[in-house]
Amino acid sequence: MAKDSARGSQSAPSHGGTAGSHDIPDHTVRLEGALNRSYAAPSLAAFAHQAGVVNVISGTVTATRPLVTEPANTVETILTISVERQRDASAPTAIEVREQGGIVSVAQVRSDFEDKLGRKLTDKELAETVDYRFDGIEHARVGDRVLVVVADDTSVREEGAYVSLARLVRQDAAGTLSKSSSTKFTWPGDAPNPAWESEVDVESLM
Repeated sequence: MAKDSARGSQSAPSHGGTAGSHDIPDHTVRLEGALNRSYAAPSLAAFAHQAGVVNVISGTVTATRPLVTEPANTVETILTISVERQRDASAPTAIEVREQGGIVSVAQVRSDFEDKLGRKLTDKELAETVDYRFDGIEHARVGDRVLVVVADDTSVREEGAYVSLARLVRQDAAGTLSKSSSTKFTWPGDAPNPAWESEVDVESLM
């Protein structure tokens, strides 16, 4: 199955993975976003104190689940985070953060593929997986220690429901995800603004 998308390009198929897993997906759609004006802030710390940013959270990802919004077939991932520290002390300590991209079955986005291909997909094709990856950013995994700058999720309007504006991960010196008490976080891909620091101390955002 081949796919051309107005939102991105697809890699050659490879086998493996189930929807929502971090195994190698059968297909990849690379999504690119224009630089949002708010990301022109001189630093992440300045960005995190702009209007619209309602909280900064550090914690551990305890669950992830894909979310597909129809009819546009917008693919996102909901991260459940156990909060260790946050700027808004009144907020819940278990929260959900919605971010762009995710791994889903082709069946979940079948109209996106069928519209581009001009035909119905086979059962085999529908069972394959596709990774919608935004700006090359790695998807969060269960167990990741993360630092997230968030806005309210107005589509949910529930306490503790946020939209990610920026997510960083904690790493040790060897580059693997850290279980230590370090306060340093790095980007899982490119920073939204290339002028921003590559390593961020949580203290600067609180």
